[in-house]
Parts: sequence; C-alpha cells; structure tokens
Amino acid sequence: MKKKLISIGLAILTGAVLAIPALSIKKEQEQIGEAEVYVLQTGVFENYQNALENKEKMNNAIILEDEGIYRVVVGASTKESGLEKIESILKEHNIHYYKKKMVIVEQDIELFEKYNLLLENAASDEVVLLLNQKILESMVQDEL
Repeated sequence: MKKKLISIGLAILTGAVLAIPALSIKKEQEQIGEAEVYVLQTGVFENYQNALENKEKMNNAIILEDEGIYRVVVGASTKESGLEKIESILKEHNIHYYKKKMVIVEQDIELFEKYNLLLENAASDEVVLLLNQKILESMVQDEL
C-alpha cells in the first residue's frame, strides 16, 4: 500500500514538473500576443516570384509566408465587419479575393485594434485605403 502511494505521489510530482515548462511557454505566447484576424487574400503561391508579381498588381498588399506558402493579402481586420469597406473598394475595381480567418502573432494587438476601429468609422475611400495600409504594415515587420 505504501509503495502504491509513493508511486502515485511520484507520478503527480513528475506531471507537475513537466507541466511547468509548458505553462511558461504559454505565458510567453500570451505576452507576445496572438490575434485572430480576417484577411482578404488575392492569391496563394508556392513560388515567391509569382506572389511578388501578384502583389505588384495591387496598390496595398503584403506577402505573408506560411510554411513555404506565400499569401498575397490586401486587407485585414480583427472583425469581419471591418473588411466591408475594403471589400467594396475591391469589388469596384473588379479585384477577386478570398476571405480567410488567420491567427497571427501580433506585437501590438492594441494598435491593430485601434486601426480597425478607425477603419470601421472611415468616411472616404482614401481614408479606408490609408488605414488598411497601416493595418497591413503592422502585420509584418519586414516585408518579403
């Protein structure tokens, strides 16, 4: 009986010790910040050069690399409704896109959300495009 209690106690202690690094990794991720965002992408490419060619056809676009896949993104928002004005502009210019939900590591989520609030209240296309550009720039530190 005593051996069983010691075995159970050691198992609990081992589990607790192994959980500590996992908890600290989770805290580091929370400090960096993860945000779920909606993006409008105009293309997905295996070849960077093709992505670059697609990006250059757009006024405001970025390339996001994800495990060897290159996504050309022309709009982003923390809320799906935040993309409505950007979608309207894209449709006016007959630009085809795909709306996708992504999780990004964001250094300054608060700033990203402030841009989105301004975007939702923007009155003109020029302001919408300028704010959208700032949002996209905040998603990447160094564009590919």
